[in-house]
Amino acid sequence: MSFISALAKRSFSSAQFRKPVIALMSGSTREGSVNTQLIHAAETVAKGLGAETKVLDLGNYDMPVYNQDLEAASGLPKAAQQLKAELESADGWIVASPEYNGFITPLLVNSIAWCSRGDPDGEMYATFKGKSAVVLSASPGAMGGMRSLNPNRELLTNLGVSVLPDSVAVGGAFGAFDDEGALVDVGQKAMLEAAVEKLFYQSRDAANREATYEMIDAHLVGEYGEAGVVA
Repeated sequence: MSFISALAKRSFSSAQFRKPVIALMSGSTREGSVNTQLIHAAETVAKGLGAETKVLDLGNYDMPVYNQDLEAASGLPKAAQQLKAELESADGWIVASPEYNGFITPLLVNSIAWCSRGDPDGEMYATFKGKSAVVLSASPGAMGGMRSLNPNRELLTNLGVSVLPDSVAVGGAFGAFDDEGALVDVGQKAMLEAAVEKLFYQSRDAANREATYEMIDAHLVGEYGEAGVVA
């Protein structure tokens, strides 16, 4: 029985329920990046669940290495403002990174550093707080770049993101995807689907947490769309 069906004789005030928006970004901009391929595989899963998605190519956001003196002199670069706005407008994030010396990439660290700045006084990390995320990695090696997962998780958690415990490290990544971009390995595919599904539902809850509940007939409410109060 669905959640809506379980609420027969109850419903919601006239409120607009919406699909969650999930932003996806890869810490690698290399042509043919396996982490970018993994991002697109995750996007397909999210779309199949009903999410709205947007892939943020960090190569399109040209930012200098973060420097507090530079910020004080010029403020946030335009590219940082744009990326920050894109992240703020999403309900959930999927972040993939290859492993660089047991860590995430300098590109990803720098992008997040800039986006952690520029908040109004008293609203530190406003872009990050209240967001949910899943972290992923891929590598041609057998370990799948998994040493990048914990640094990725720790960084986002430090900024106020709720990072789900489910994560996916795809090893042997040069042969991990079929011609349509899906994971070939059944186990890896199942892990990715499970992680994205959990993020989808958590993000959907966040997207609609402002909705108020009142007594109305449940059959008048679709999964998404406007709900009207019964007279």
